[in-house]
Amino acid sequence: MKLKPRLAGVASLVPCGSVVADIGTDHAYLPIHLVRERNCPKVIAIDKSANNTKKAEEAVSLSNLGDKVEIRTGDGLSALGDSDGVEIIVMAGIGGRTICKILIAAGKSLWRFQRIVLQPMGDLPLVRRWLFAQGFCFFREKLAREKDRFYEIIAAEKGKEIIHEPVHLELGPHLVRGEDPLVIPWLKEKIRRYEGILQDLSRSRAGQAGDKWKYYDYRRRVVREVLDDIYKRIPAHFLD
Repeated sequence: MKLKPRLAGVASLVPCGSVVADIGTDHAYLPIHLVRERNCPKVIAIDKSANNTKKAEEAVSLSNLGDKVEIRTGDGLSALGDSDGVEIIVMAGIGGRTICKILIAAGKSLWRFQRIVLQPMGDLPLVRRWLFAQGFCFFREKLAREKDRFYEIIAAEKGKEIIHEPVHLELGPHLVRGEDPLVIPWLKEKIRRYEGILQDLSRSRAGQAGDKWKYYDYRRRVVREVLDDIYKRIPAHFLD
């Protein structure tokens, strides 16, 4: 089963041969891929929707992987126990605020996992700030692109993270280094989006004197500075 770029990016950050729990599994495409392509001996696929778990069961049955992919209906990490032996947690395609709520609800049990792989659908800075405050480091980060949309993927592990600038929690300490092949178009898209918002706000009653305009202008300038810094550090032939 070939995954689309978003889930393929998530799968690439799951260590081969690890026991995984996929929270919010939907159709269980990711668990099936992890067993087949990442040699994961066991994947627990969890979704709080009974309709989704039924679809997941059908997909797993068609793939003849019922002995390695276990489907559970449950809410977040509460569906797991110590005896499951899960090493890696995956949450992909879930809102950032929901991810934070799931992680908070897990409490101290969160520390038994080796790695958490997250692909939030929004509120990335909120997720990063929470992980940083709780003592996680950003082991790896990467970008995926499907059509005109970019997705940020985070692999977090226990450890101390050094954050030099606030922008690192907004854009990602690994991504601002400029090493990901999608980082430049991703930043350019952010700038275009902010410029569109600023144009709309300029036509409002408050205009450029309004707090919203100042806020988005600040965000545009910050992203522009990161992009300019990447252009300075990366050899020109890598940008062609």
